[in-house]
Amino acid sequence: MISNECFNCSDPNVGLSINEERTYIKCYMGDTGLLVSHAFNENELSDGELFREILFKKLSINEGMLFENLVMQMLVAAGHRPFFYTHYNNIQHRNDIEIDFLISNKSKLHYKVYPLEVKSTDRYSTVSLTKFKEKFRQKIGQCYVIHPKNLQKKDGVVCIPAYMTFCL
Repeated sequence: MISNECFNCSDPNVGLSINEERTYIKCYMGDTGLLVSHAFNENELSDGELFREILFKKLSINEGMLFENLVMQMLVAAGHRPFFYTHYNNIQHRNDIEIDFLISNKSKLHYKVYPLEVKSTDRYSTVSLTKFKEKFRQKIGQCYVIHPKNLQKKDGVVCIPAYMTFCL
């Protein structure tokens, strides 16, 4: 229970684990506080000072990494086995679609996949989510963005604050 694994799903279809690519994996710490402590263990700050510096934005860190780890921790605690999706564009030589997490509704008769994008700042775009939605229209249910703002719905995407992740 030290880490949570998230495998790439090459085709978000019935049974995400059927199409999992075990060569592409994201590892998340099971405890976000432990992640922060390990990430900054060479600094001369005590743990209390470290968290205070992060909260008051006095320390330059990748907040997206922490936010995504926190969301993964909440999804696993809620009983989900999340996957992620990435599509490599051979012409442009880069990923053109990246979805942070895919979860399913676990239904046998009305199976749907729910893509989740995690955004740690107030300003963001949902280009990947829009492309994913167009590509897999028949297979997906509601699209979600987990962000630091209030609950809202825009362009058919439900944007929820991080504390509501357990509701998914």
